[in-house]
Amino acid sequence: MTDFLQLPSLKTLAVRSDDEFYVVEAAGRSDWLTCQLCEVGRLHGHGSQEQSFQDTPSHGKPVRIVIQRRRYRCIACGKTQFEPIADIDGKRQATGRLVNYVRTHCFRETFAAMARQVALDEKTIRHIFDDFVAELGTSVRFLTPRVLGIDEIKIIGSYRAMITNIERKTVFDVRPSRAKADLLPYFRQLRDKDNVELVAMDMYHVYRQVVKATLPQARIVVDRFHIQRMANEAVEKLRKRLRKDLSARQRLKLKDERFMLLKRQHDLDAAAMARMLAWFEQFPLLGEAHALKEGFLSIWDQKSRAGAEAACERWLGNIAPELAPVFKDLTTAVRNWHDEIFAYFEQPITNAYTESVNRLAKDMNRMGRGYSFEVIRARMLYDKKAREDGAVVETVLVDDFNPNLAEFTYSRAGPSVRKKKVQQVVEYGPYIPTLCKLLEEGHFE
Repeated sequence: MTDFLQLPSLKTLAVRSDDEFYVVEAAGRSDWLTCQLCEVGRLHGHGSQEQSFQDTPSHGKPVRIVIQRRRYRCIACGKTQFEPIADIDGKRQATGRLVNYVRTHCFRETFAAMARQVALDEKTIRHIFDDFVAELGTSVRFLTPRVLGIDEIKIIGSYRAMITNIERKTVFDVRPSRAKADLLPYFRQLRDKDNVELVAMDMYHVYRQVVKATLPQARIVVDRFHIQRMANEAVEKLRKRLRKDLSARQRLKLKDERFMLLKRQHDLDAAAMARMLAWFEQFPLLGEAHALKEGFLSIWDQKSRAGAEAACERWLGNIAPELAPVFKDLTTAVRNWHDEIFAYFEQPITNAYTESVNRLAKDMNRMGRGYSFEVIRARMLYDKKAREDGAVVETVLVDDFNPNLAEFTYSRAGPSVRKKKVQQVVEYGPYIPTLCKLLEEGHFE
């Protein structure tokens, strides 16, 4: 008859089943003779004690193992100890395979669902998860990006700093806050930080301060979509101001035209263009603001930094005094971040997947109800499928020194170890499009 448990260190004696559980009576298989504490004394029996452990579910029901666990006393040192059972986890009232089962499934299911499925306390599930994440934090290393992105993501009501690999479209890390006190020590201790050549960011002054202090070799480039968005925000500010003096019907109509005003003019069809010109005839100032918005966005059509800077100077000179307050935030940003903004024309990098990141933030925030930030961060960073999609097989140089052959090459700097080329899987972090897809499919819920 097949052993129900099929665990090398346990023998099934009897199995009982009810509507909710399998209860398995079992006994240890070990013949233990020498004390494991003093390693010399012989052992003799010292009674037994009933113990129960949870095991992986079978046929959709939790399994509880009940063992009359033998105790022994050492003749030499006098200490007592239970018989060793290799398949029992050393920290919990559970088998090792149940702990592995929880580790495998806890990235896809809630702790409450896992607790019901395996009949463990939810707190125990959380502790297994925490231990697993601590192991992954030590063993999983993502290659430090050459082109690093810093953006923010809103999770559980707070802004967190999301650090990405722009070239690979992967998440490198997610920090608990975007505060300087958190980011400064993080970047100071970053492994291989000399790899970072370029950093794309929005115009948050803390990010610039941290990068200048910890990555002095890196060139900062302002994400073009952040600065361009400010032109649209200026038009929006004026539109909302004009709505206040309109009738209820006109207010609704102008509200409905919001997306038309924010679109690039060359993307409008004839009907939309006619409606927009009618509004400009009624509100000439709105027409001027829209023209300024279009003029600012067209700066990025320039092919060189010099051309873009000249176009920007012309644009600044075209701002009418009555529109200066509306565009103040944008013109201030252009002055304060001039070098970083126009660095784009020399290093055209950007968080091109901003839309995906925003969707990711929205879905992660929804998923975050009832979870801590640490749990959400771990589910993002260590999802197996997303990590696989973000990994690449690359040829790398490794040491090829054989001490028996003394394979050294010499130079004035001294001996150097010979190198050889090998293929390795290099992890760059979880692939953002995969994370978004998994979230949409409810993979984490």
